[in-house]
Amino acid sequence: MSEHDLERLRSLTSIKWNRFDDDVLPAWVADMDLPPAPVSVEAVRALVDRGDFGYNFHAAKQLPEVFSAWEERRHGWRPDPERVRVFCDVMQAVDVALWTHCKPGDGVIVFTPVYPPFLRSATAGGRRMIDCPLKRDGWRLDPERLAAAAAEPGARAILLANPHNPTGRAFSAEELGAIALVAERHDLLIVSDEIWCDVVHPGSTHVPLASLSEAVAARTVTLSAASKAFNIAGLHCAVGHLGHDGVREAIEALPGHVLGAVGSPGAEATLAAFTQGEPWLSDTISHLTAMRDHLGARLAAELPLVRFAPPQATYLAWLDVSAYELGDDCAKTLLDEARVGLSSGLDFGEHGSGFVRLNFATTAPILDEIIDRIVTRLS
Repeated sequence: MSEHDLERLRSLTSIKWNRFDDDVLPAWVADMDLPPAPVSVEAVRALVDRGDFGYNFHAAKQLPEVFSAWEERRHGWRPDPERVRVFCDVMQAVDVALWTHCKPGDGVIVFTPVYPPFLRSATAGGRRMIDCPLKRDGWRLDPERLAAAAAEPGARAILLANPHNPTGRAFSAEELGAIALVAERHDLLIVSDEIWCDVVHPGSTHVPLASLSEAVAARTVTLSAASKAFNIAGLHCAVGHLGHDGVREAIEALPGHVLGAVGSPGAEATLAAFTQGEPWLSDTISHLTAMRDHLGARLAAELPLVRFAPPQATYLAWLDVSAYELGDDCAKTLLDEARVGLSSGLDFGEHGSGFVRLNFATTAPILDEIIDRIVTRLS
Protein backbone atom coordinates (compact mmCIF):
# COMPACT_ATOMS: atom_id res chain seq x y z
CA MET A 1 0.00 0.00 0.00
CA SER A 2 1.11 3.54 -0.66
CA GLU A 3 1.99 5.24 2.62
CA HIS A 4 1.05 8.54 0.97
CA ASP A 5 -2.46 7.27 0.23
CA LEU A 6 -2.89 5.93 3.74
CA GLU A 7 -1.55 9.14 5.28
CA ARG A 8 -4.09 11.20 3.32
CA LEU A 9 -6.98 8.90 4.15
CA ARG A 10 -6.17 8.66 7.84
CA SER A 11 -5.97 12.45 8.00
CA LEU A 12 -9.64 12.71 6.99
CA THR A 13 -12.18 13.45 9.70
CA SER A 14 -15.11 11.79 7.90
CA ILE A 15 -16.56 8.65 9.46
CA LYS A 16 -15.18 6.07 7.04
CA TRP A 17 -11.59 6.28 8.29
CA ASN A 18 -12.42 7.18 11.89
CA ARG A 19 -14.82 4.45 12.97
CA PHE A 20 -12.21 1.76 13.61
CA ASP A 21 -8.74 1.44 15.10
CA ASP A 22 -5.78 2.50 12.97
CA ASP A 23 -4.80 -1.07 12.10
CA VAL A 24 -8.20 -1.68 10.43
CA LEU A 25 -8.72 -1.08 6.70
CA PRO A 26 -12.26 0.29 6.26
CA ALA A 27 -14.46 -0.67 3.32
CA TRP A 28 -17.90 -0.04 4.74
CA VAL A 29 -19.76 3.28 4.29
CA ALA A 30 -20.31 4.40 0.68
CA ASP A 31 -17.60 7.04 0.39
CA MET A 32 -14.82 6.70 -2.15
CA ASP A 33 -11.18 6.70 -1.06
CA LEU A 34 -10.46 8.60 -4.28
CA PRO A 35 -10.28 12.39 -4.04
CA PRO A 36 -13.52 14.21 -4.91
CA ALA A 37 -14.14 15.47 -8.43
CA PRO A 38 -11.73 18.38 -9.01
CA VAL A 39 -14.44 20.54 -10.60
CA SER A 40 -16.46 20.33 -7.39
CA VAL A 41 -13.41 21.03 -5.24
CA GLU A 42 -12.57 24.08 -7.36
CA ALA A 43 -16.14 25.36 -7.14
CA VAL A 44 -16.02 25.25 -3.34
CA ARG A 45 -12.50 26.71 -3.27
CA ALA A 46 -13.64 29.63 -5.44
CA LEU A 47 -16.50 30.27 -3.03
CA VAL A 48 -14.02 30.33 -0.14
CA ASP A 49 -11.52 32.52 -2.00
CA ARG A 50 -14.26 35.07 -2.71
CA GLY A 51 -15.41 34.98 0.90
CA ASP A 52 -18.86 34.44 -0.60
CA PHE A 53 -20.59 33.37 2.60
CA GLY A 54 -23.63 35.63 2.58
CA TYR A 55 -27.19 34.62 1.76
CA ASN A 56 -26.52 32.87 -1.51
CA PHE A 57 -29.05 31.05 -3.70
CA HIS A 58 -27.23 31.53 -7.00
CA ALA A 59 -26.25 27.90 -7.60
CA ALA A 60 -29.28 26.31 -5.94
CA LYS A 61 -31.66 28.20 -8.25
CA GLN A 62 -29.88 26.75 -11.28
CA LEU A 63 -30.01 23.13 -10.13
CA PRO A 64 -33.55 22.20 -11.28
CA GLU A 65 -32.81 23.06 -14.92
CA VAL A 66 -29.26 21.67 -14.75
CA PHE A 67 -30.45 18.40 -13.19
CA SER A 68 -33.13 18.08 -15.86
CA ALA A 69 -30.54 18.53 -18.63
CA TRP A 70 -28.16 16.06 -16.91
CA GLU A 71 -30.85 13.38 -16.73
CA GLU A 72 -31.80 13.89 -20.35
CA ARG A 73 -28.20 13.77 -21.55
CA ARG A 74 -27.19 10.71 -19.55
CA HIS A 75 -30.41 8.73 -19.09
CA GLY A 76 -32.83 9.87 -21.78
CA TRP A 77 -35.39 11.36 -19.40
CA ARG A 78 -36.13 15.05 -19.05
CA PRO A 79 -37.88 15.77 -15.76
CA ASP A 80 -39.94 18.94 -15.62
CA PRO A 81 -37.70 21.54 -13.93
CA GLU A 82 -40.80 23.17 -12.44
CA ARG A 83 -41.31 20.00 -10.41
CA VAL A 84 -37.69 19.69 -9.24
CA ARG A 85 -36.91 20.76 -5.68
CA VAL A 86 -33.53 21.00 -3.98
CA PHE A 87 -33.19 19.09 -0.68
CA CYS A 88 -30.43 18.81 1.91
CA ASP A 89 -30.01 15.10 1.16
CA VAL A 90 -31.86 12.19 -0.40
CA MET A 91 -33.03 10.64 2.86
CA GLN A 92 -34.57 13.95 3.92
CA ALA A 93 -36.63 13.82 0.73
CA VAL A 94 -37.53 10.14 1.28
CA ASP A 95 -38.76 10.90 4.79
CA VAL A 96 -40.79 13.94 3.85
CA ALA A 97 -42.40 12.21 0.85
CA LEU A 98 -43.54 9.26 2.98
CA TRP A 99 -44.54 11.52 5.87
CA THR A 100 -46.77 13.71 3.69
CA HIS A 101 -48.39 10.76 1.90
CA CYS A 102 -48.83 8.10 4.58
CA LYS A 103 -50.55 7.91 7.95
CA PRO A 104 -49.75 5.68 10.92
CA GLY A 105 -50.48 2.06 10.11
CA ASP A 106 -49.97 2.45 6.36
CA GLY A 107 -47.69 -0.05 4.66
CA VAL A 108 -44.52 0.77 2.68
CA ILE A 109 -43.20 -1.92 0.32
CA VAL A 110 -39.41 -2.33 0.44
CA PHE A 111 -37.24 -4.65 -1.69
CA THR A 112 -34.85 -6.39 0.67
CA PRO A 113 -32.00 -6.71 1.51
CA VAL A 114 -31.80 -2.93 1.35
CA TYR A 115 -29.94 0.21 2.43
CA PRO A 116 -30.45 0.37 6.23
CA PRO A 117 -32.02 3.86 6.40
CA PHE A 118 -34.85 2.54 4.18
CA LEU A 119 -35.80 0.12 6.95
CA ARG A 120 -36.06 3.00 9.41
CA SER A 121 -37.90 5.31 7.02
CA ALA A 122 -40.46 2.63 6.12
CA THR A 123 -41.44 2.22 9.76
CA ALA A 124 -41.10 5.82 11.00
CA GLY A 125 -44.20 7.67 12.07
CA GLY A 126 -46.07 4.49 12.87
CA ARG A 127 -45.87 3.08 9.35
CA ARG A 128 -45.38 -0.64 8.59
CA MET A 129 -42.73 -2.14 6.35
CA ILE A 130 -44.05 -4.68 3.85
CA ASP A 131 -41.12 -6.89 2.92
CA CYS A 132 -40.70 -7.90 -0.72
CA PRO A 133 -37.44 -9.90 -0.92
CA LEU A 134 -35.51 -9.94 -4.19
CA LYS A 135 -34.68 -13.31 -5.73
CA ARG A 136 -31.30 -14.48 -4.46
CA ASP A 137 -30.43 -15.79 -7.91
CA GLY A 138 -29.25 -12.56 -9.49
CA TRP A 139 -31.19 -10.28 -7.12
CA ARG A 140 -34.03 -9.83 -9.55
CA LEU A 141 -37.50 -8.56 -8.75
CA ASP A 142 -40.06 -11.28 -8.02
CA PRO A 143 -43.40 -10.14 -9.57
CA GLU A 144 -45.43 -12.63 -7.55
CA ARG A 145 -43.96 -11.42 -4.25
CA LEU A 146 -44.60 -7.84 -5.33
CA ALA A 147 -48.22 -8.56 -6.24
CA ALA A 148 -48.77 -10.21 -2.85
CA ALA A 149 -47.10 -7.31 -1.01
CA ALA A 150 -49.21 -4.71 -2.82
CA ALA A 151 -52.39 -6.63 -2.02
CA GLU A 152 -51.76 -6.39 1.73
CA PRO A 153 -54.34 -4.20 3.51
CA GLY A 154 -53.07 -0.68 4.03
CA ALA A 155 -50.31 -0.77 1.39
CA ARG A 156 -49.76 2.85 0.46
CA ALA A 157 -46.30 3.33 -1.06
CA ILE A 158 -43.30 1.63 -2.66
CA LEU A 159 -39.80 2.67 -1.58
CA LEU A 160 -37.29 1.71 -4.27
CA ALA A 161 -33.52 1.95 -4.60
CA ASN A 162 -32.75 2.04 -8.34
CA PRO A 163 -29.91 1.11 -8.82
CA HIS A 164 -30.19 -1.11 -5.80
CA ASN A 165 -28.08 -0.91 -2.66
CA PRO A 166 -26.52 -3.29 -1.54
CA THR A 167 -26.85 -5.71 -4.49
CA GLY A 168 -25.84 -3.31 -7.26
CA ARG A 169 -28.72 -4.27 -9.55
CA ALA A 170 -29.61 -1.78 -12.27
CA PHE A 171 -33.23 -2.84 -12.64
CA SER A 172 -34.41 -3.53 -16.18
CA ALA A 173 -37.26 -1.69 -17.87
CA GLU A 174 -39.26 -4.90 -17.58
CA GLU A 175 -38.78 -5.09 -13.82
CA LEU A 176 -39.57 -1.42 -13.38
CA GLY A 177 -42.65 -1.87 -15.56
CA ALA A 178 -43.87 -4.57 -13.17
CA ILE A 179 -43.46 -2.13 -10.27
CA ALA A 180 -45.32 0.58 -12.18
CA LEU A 181 -48.17 -1.79 -13.07
CA VAL A 182 -48.67 -2.84 -9.46
CA ALA A 183 -48.47 0.78 -8.29
CA GLU A 184 -51.16 1.80 -10.76
CA ARG A 185 -53.39 -1.15 -9.89
CA HIS A 186 -53.26 -0.38 -6.16
CA ASP A 187 -52.85 3.41 -6.40
CA LEU A 188 -49.46 3.47 -4.68
CA LEU A 189 -46.95 6.28 -4.42
CA ILE A 190 -43.48 5.31 -5.67
CA VAL A 191 -40.45 6.91 -4.03
CA SER A 192 -37.49 6.06 -6.26
CA ASP A 193 -34.04 6.76 -4.81
CA GLU A 194 -31.78 6.96 -7.88
CA ILE A 195 -28.69 8.34 -6.16
CA TRP A 196 -26.51 5.62 -7.77
CA CYS A 197 -27.77 6.29 -11.31
CA ASP A 198 -24.44 7.72 -12.49
CA VAL A 199 -22.28 4.87 -11.22
CA VAL A 200 -23.27 2.21 -13.75
CA HIS A 201 -20.74 -0.22 -15.18
CA PRO A 202 -20.27 -0.93 -18.91
CA GLY A 203 -22.85 -3.31 -20.31
CA SER A 204 -25.61 -2.10 -17.99
CA THR A 205 -28.04 0.82 -18.22
CA HIS A 206 -29.86 2.91 -15.70
CA VAL A 207 -33.55 3.34 -16.48
CA PRO A 208 -35.25 6.16 -14.52
CA LEU A 209 -38.53 4.71 -13.33
CA ALA A 210 -40.40 7.92 -14.15
CA SER A 211 -39.20 7.69 -17.75
CA LEU A 212 -41.52 4.73 -18.45
CA SER A 213 -44.56 6.94 -19.08
CA GLU A 214 -46.23 10.17 -18.02
CA ALA A 215 -48.65 8.15 -15.91
CA VAL A 216 -45.78 6.53 -14.01
CA ALA A 217 -44.05 9.87 -13.53
CA ALA A 218 -47.28 11.26 -12.08
CA ARG A 219 -47.19 8.83 -9.15
CA THR A 220 -43.41 8.92 -8.60
CA VAL A 221 -41.01 11.01 -6.54
CA THR A 222 -37.55 10.60 -8.09
CA LEU A 223 -34.54 11.48 -5.95
CA SER A 224 -30.89 11.89 -6.84
CA ALA A 225 -27.66 13.67 -5.95
CA ALA A 226 -24.09 14.09 -7.14
CA SER A 227 -22.80 12.73 -3.84
CA LYS A 228 -22.04 9.09 -4.72
CA ALA A 229 -20.72 9.65 -8.23
CA PHE A 230 -18.57 12.67 -7.40
CA ASN A 231 -17.65 11.82 -3.77
CA ILE A 232 -19.18 14.91 -2.16
CA ALA A 233 -21.68 13.37 0.30
CA GLY A 234 -20.61 15.63 3.16
CA LEU A 235 -21.72 18.73 1.27
CA HIS A 236 -25.39 17.70 1.61
CA CYS A 237 -27.21 18.60 -1.57
CA ALA A 238 -29.85 16.53 -3.36
CA VAL A 239 -32.58 17.02 -5.95
CA GLY A 240 -36.05 15.56 -6.18
CA HIS A 241 -38.55 15.47 -9.04
CA LEU A 242 -41.98 15.66 -7.41
CA GLY A 243 -44.10 13.99 -10.06
CA HIS A 244 -46.82 13.05 -7.60
CA ASP A 245 -49.19 16.02 -7.23
CA GLY A 246 -50.23 15.16 -3.68
CA VAL A 247 -46.66 14.99 -2.38
CA ARG A 248 -45.68 18.11 -4.28
CA GLU A 249 -48.60 20.11 -2.91
CA ALA A 250 -48.03 18.86 0.63
CA ILE A 251 -44.35 19.81 0.53
CA GLU A 252 -45.14 23.24 -0.89
CA ALA A 253 -47.67 23.76 1.91
CA LEU A 254 -45.10 23.16 4.67
CA PRO A 255 -43.91 26.20 6.63
CA GLY A 256 -41.02 27.75 4.77
CA HIS A 257 -38.18 26.76 7.08
CA VAL A 258 -39.27 23.25 8.09
CA LEU A 259 -36.97 21.54 5.57
CA GLY A 260 -34.16 24.04 5.79
CA ALA A 261 -32.11 24.96 2.73
CA VAL A 262 -29.04 23.56 1.05
CA GLY A 263 -25.82 25.42 1.80
CA SER A 264 -24.04 27.25 -0.98
CA PRO A 265 -20.95 24.92 -0.92
CA GLY A 266 -23.12 21.87 -1.64
CA ALA A 267 -25.09 23.66 -4.34
CA GLU A 268 -21.93 25.00 -6.02
CA ALA A 269 -20.23 21.59 -5.94
CA THR A 270 -23.30 19.86 -7.37
CA LEU A 271 -23.73 22.48 -10.08
CA ALA A 272 -20.10 22.05 -11.12
CA ALA A 273 -20.44 18.25 -11.15
CA PHE A 274 -23.54 18.30 -13.36
CA THR A 275 -22.14 20.87 -15.78
CA GLN A 276 -18.40 20.07 -15.96
CA GLY A 277 -17.86 16.69 -14.33
CA GLU A 278 -18.54 14.11 -17.01
CA PRO A 279 -14.93 13.58 -18.19
CA TRP A 280 -13.79 12.93 -14.61
CA LEU A 281 -16.78 10.68 -13.99
CA SER A 282 -16.03 8.60 -17.07
CA ASP A 283 -12.45 8.00 -15.92
CA THR A 284 -13.59 7.23 -12.39
CA ILE A 285 -16.14 4.66 -13.52
CA SER A 286 -13.43 2.95 -15.56
CA HIS A 287 -11.36 2.67 -12.38
CA LEU A 288 -14.31 1.42 -10.34
CA THR A 289 -15.12 -1.22 -12.95
CA ALA A 290 -11.50 -2.37 -12.89
CA MET A 291 -11.64 -2.66 -9.09
CA ARG A 292 -14.93 -4.59 -9.30
CA ASP A 293 -13.49 -7.02 -11.83
CA HIS A 294 -10.24 -7.42 -9.89
CA LEU A 295 -12.19 -8.22 -6.73
CA GLY A 296 -14.30 -10.76 -8.60
CA ALA A 297 -11.27 -12.44 -10.15
CA ARG A 298 -9.44 -12.77 -6.84
CA LEU A 299 -12.49 -14.12 -5.04
CA ALA A 300 -13.12 -16.68 -7.78
CA ALA A 301 -9.49 -17.84 -7.67
CA GLU A 302 -8.83 -17.73 -3.92
CA LEU A 303 -12.20 -17.90 -2.16
CA PRO A 304 -14.50 -19.82 -4.51
CA LEU A 305 -17.04 -20.45 -1.74
CA VAL A 306 -17.80 -16.72 -1.54
CA ARG A 307 -20.86 -16.17 -3.72
CA PHE A 308 -20.73 -12.84 -5.52
CA ALA A 309 -22.86 -11.41 -8.32
CA PRO A 310 -20.77 -8.54 -9.74
CA PRO A 311 -22.79 -5.34 -9.37
CA GLN A 312 -24.15 -3.70 -12.49
CA ALA A 313 -24.01 -0.37 -10.68
CA THR A 314 -22.56 1.18 -7.49
CA TYR A 315 -19.11 0.48 -6.03
CA LEU A 316 -20.46 -1.97 -3.48
CA ALA A 317 -19.93 -5.74 -3.47
CA TRP A 318 -22.61 -7.82 -1.73
CA LEU A 319 -20.75 -10.95 -0.64
CA ASP A 320 -22.33 -14.17 0.59
CA VAL A 321 -19.78 -15.58 3.04
CA SER A 322 -22.17 -17.96 4.79
CA ALA A 323 -20.16 -21.02 3.70
CA TYR A 324 -17.38 -19.99 6.09
CA GLU A 325 -19.43 -20.14 9.32
CA LEU A 326 -18.33 -16.78 10.66
CA GLY A 327 -21.11 -16.55 13.23
CA ASP A 328 -24.22 -14.41 13.36
CA ASP A 329 -22.40 -11.20 12.44
CA CYS A 330 -19.88 -12.02 9.72
CA ALA A 331 -18.60 -8.46 9.49
CA LYS A 332 -17.76 -8.38 13.19
CA THR A 333 -15.78 -11.61 12.88
CA LEU A 334 -13.81 -10.22 9.94
CA LEU A 335 -13.23 -7.00 11.85
CA ASP A 336 -11.96 -8.82 14.92
CA GLU A 337 -9.93 -11.48 13.15
CA ALA A 338 -8.92 -9.97 9.78
CA ARG A 339 -8.88 -6.27 10.70
CA VAL A 340 -11.08 -5.17 7.80
CA GLY A 341 -14.12 -2.97 8.37
CA LEU A 342 -17.07 -4.09 6.24
CA SER A 343 -20.80 -3.40 6.50
CA SER A 344 -22.72 -6.12 8.30
CA GLY A 345 -25.33 -7.91 6.24
CA LEU A 346 -27.60 -7.88 9.28
CA ASP A 347 -27.94 -4.09 8.92
CA PHE A 348 -29.74 -4.62 5.61
CA GLY A 349 -32.58 -6.66 7.07
CA GLU A 350 -33.13 -10.29 7.94
CA HIS A 351 -32.23 -11.42 4.42
CA GLY A 352 -28.72 -10.04 4.92
CA SER A 353 -27.74 -12.83 7.29
CA GLY A 354 -24.52 -14.45 6.08
CA PHE A 355 -23.57 -11.44 3.95
CA VAL A 356 -21.14 -8.54 4.15
CA ARG A 357 -20.95 -5.44 1.97
CA LEU A 358 -17.53 -4.37 0.72
CA ASN A 359 -16.87 -0.92 -0.76
CA PHE A 360 -14.30 -1.33 -3.57
CA ALA A 361 -14.01 2.40 -4.38
CA THR A 362 -10.39 2.60 -3.38
CA THR A 363 -6.92 2.21 -4.84
CA ALA A 364 -5.70 -1.13 -6.16
CA PRO A 365 -3.05 -1.57 -3.40
CA ILE A 366 -5.56 -0.92 -0.62
CA LEU A 367 -8.13 -3.23 -2.21
CA ASP A 368 -5.52 -5.97 -2.53
CA GLU A 369 -4.57 -5.62 1.12
CA ILE A 370 -8.23 -5.85 2.14
CA ILE A 371 -8.63 -8.99 0.02
CA ASP A 372 -5.36 -10.44 1.34
CA ARG A 373 -6.58 -10.09 4.92
CA ILE A 374 -9.93 -11.71 4.14
CA VAL A 375 -8.25 -14.55 2.23
CA THR A 376 -5.86 -15.18 5.13
CA ARG A 377 -8.76 -15.46 7.57
CA LEU A 378 -11.01 -17.63 5.38
CA SER A 379 -8.40 -19.94 3.85
